[in-house]
Amino acid sequence: MSRSTRNALTVCGLLAVLALIYRSALSGHMLAGRDVFRIFFPDSAFLLESLRAGELPLWNPYPRLGQPFAATLYSQVFYPPRWAAVLIAGPIAGMTVLQVFHVAVAAVGVFLLSRQLRLSWGASLVAGAIFGVSPMMTELGIQQNVVASAAWSGFILVAARTAAVQPGPAPVMRLAAFMALSLLAGSPETTLWQGLVSLLALWGTGQRRTHGARVASPARWTGAARVLGGLALAGALAAVVLLPAAEFAMNSLRTRAEDFASQRLAWSVSWAQLLSTAWPLADWPRGPYWGEDQWFMINQFLGSMACALACLGAIAGPRRARPFAVGALLLALLSLGRHFPPAAALLHVPPFSLFRYPAKYFVGAAFCLSILAGFGLEAMGRLSRRVNPSRLRAGVAFLGMGAVIGIAGPLVRLLPMRESAALGVAWPLLFLGLGAVFLFILPRSSARPSRVRHALGALAVLELMAAHYLLTVPKYSPYEPLARSSAFRSLLPEPFSGRISTETGGPADPTQAAPGTVANIIERSRDRLIPNRFVEERLPALEGYGAPELARSDVFHQAGERSIYDLTGVTWYVREGPPPFADLELLQTLEDGTTLSRSHTALPRAFLVQRAQVVPDTEALKEVRDPAQSFRHTAWLATGEPLDRPHCGGKVQLVDSSAQRLELAVDACDESYLVLSDSHYPGWQATLDGAPTPIHRADFALRAVRVPAGAHRVRFEYEPRSFYAGLVVSLLALSGLIAMRFVSRTSHQLIRDRRET
Repeated sequence: MSRSTRNALTVCGLLAVLALIYRSALSGHMLAGRDVFRIFFPDSAFLLESLRAGELPLWNPYPRLGQPFAATLYSQVFYPPRWAAVLIAGPIAGMTVLQVFHVAVAAVGVFLLSRQLRLSWGASLVAGAIFGVSPMMTELGIQQNVVASAAWSGFILVAARTAAVQPGPAPVMRLAAFMALSLLAGSPETTLWQGLVSLLALWGTGQRRTHGARVASPARWTGAARVLGGLALAGALAAVVLLPAAEFAMNSLRTRAEDFASQRLAWSVSWAQLLSTAWPLADWPRGPYWGEDQWFMINQFLGSMACALACLGAIAGPRRARPFAVGALLLALLSLGRHFPPAAALLHVPPFSLFRYPAKYFVGAAFCLSILAGFGLEAMGRLSRRVNPSRLRAGVAFLGMGAVIGIAGPLVRLLPMRESAALGVAWPLLFLGLGAVFLFILPRSSARPSRVRHALGALAVLELMAAHYLLTVPKYSPYEPLARSSAFRSLLPEPFSGRISTETGGPADPTQAAPGTVANIIERSRDRLIPNRFVEERLPALEGYGAPELARSDVFHQAGERSIYDLTGVTWYVREGPPPFADLELLQTLEDGTTLSRSHTALPRAFLVQRAQVVPDTEALKEVRDPAQSFRHTAWLATGEPLDRPHCGGKVQLVDSSAQRLELAVDACDESYLVLSDSHYPGWQATLDGAPTPIHRADFALRAVRVPAGAHRVRFEYEPRSFYAGLVVSLLALSGLIAMRFVSRTSHQLIRDRRET
């Protein structure tokens, strides 16, 4: 078979597998589970809004009185595939398109890496399938940033191994580009384990071939230095998001070390969940959502056959397989977190201490296991030359029957819960059983290495396909209810004034929700404007969902105090049930009991006061939560100068606004403080009649500017130094890449010219 024919068949096979796995999308159902509808839909809608307005989406004015957007890594503001998916398919369908794209990229990357490791075509295909289209990876679509970052693992390892042995800047540039894509995808802990595995993989570089001749590779320390250089260059390329992200972390609740330390080991993989990699549902029933079991990954199954082959690859594979065996072991143990004391200790050491949820490291273990499975297939081929064929057939049949038992065992528990799946269960089991029987009766003369590899590889892939029918819980919802506007939107003014208050989450423990409840929450989330779906309606809110959380948000934005609602201009309340306060005007009740009500006591977004006191945060918080609402005539400042003038009010009028700027016309009757109920955050600059003026933190979490008596123009603009510093570093790194590429091409051309002359 020619190479072009094999390439065509491979592409067609991958497309067929993707169509089978994502068949729900073909019928108009979109990926919408957990953080997809909570975070990624709203973020994509705001990204699209900013792109259409021609603005860099640095600040999101809608959640939590406004917060950084590009600095939130999972927003993927500078990640090219996110832009393409949102622009082409929109914020809802774009997330499904992005998931399918990354699954394909993951499979292709592992395939290319396997080929570089000198695995056969068939073994490389199986390795790519195990990582790319395993239930673990497809179910992990609810965490888009982790999937997006992990998808580039194969390409990163190919570039790293090439950079270690091939001179010149081009390989280092490719490594930096792929690693930068991983960082821009928004999961730095994934990039961390990719870098570690890249360094481990240098053990297996050995020798390389150039025009058919073996050439000794450079010293390992030289190769490691080149790889580390590529990683450093990738960090510089991604500085445009890394520096703002670091600033956001320092101005978030994560600065409270004791709180973050308590979350660092949350969602650690248990030993039973580690076993579920090979034995499906070995970890069921799981404990509470925030209990001993991790719920970051819903499914960790890679296949019984795949894990058996990976073990064989680790034991009988060549020297170049050893780094992946070490990587799989280390990352699997690291993912155990609090269930393995050495891992728990290591996770409190930088750079691991910067991240939470150890379960994320299991994705790296799965990546290494997929490569080892390819080596295991090759090992079976080698064993077939030496082992008595009858014994080989018996061993292969045993593995096949093990896969059948692994699927059939949990089936007893699944069928009562999914009676509709009974028909879909029959054919995967039939194929697995027939495959095992075929291998058992394989004629002695037909036990050739290639046929054994192909049969085992087919069985491993069939098991993965069966697992998608038997083990996964679809997280797809119909497109229409996800995309339609909220039933409340027509009752709200246009242009909108004031703010809304919503409930920011669904059930605290989705595993305990009644059947159908979670799906109903997702489909009704835009009506209820939860958790962040008010962003899609362009409605600013007091609350918000997602990490990192702004500093002071737990006692201010989420306090639920009527005084804070009035201070921040909350005029509209959306609740699952009756209005939260008796004096609110009930406007509409939906059929599910969700209500929209209106307040008549909220302050405007910007107002003037003629009194101010500089007080500690504890006193400021006490005052803003006081039902007496002293903030209506006094600003409680963290910085600035006190002021004590007779109360006379004044007028404030909105002149111009966008996501990152605000201009107000102020008519102050006396020396005053202009209080703006937007989040106080570094990077905001203010001018008074064109001259710079300081911004003070007022009323615990808001902004204030001192203005003299008379008519003035006050302008606020978001110009974060962290972003511009990161942009300069990224542009310098990009310029360096371009210069390196130009010099490399020029030098190669000079060498060719000299040879010709």
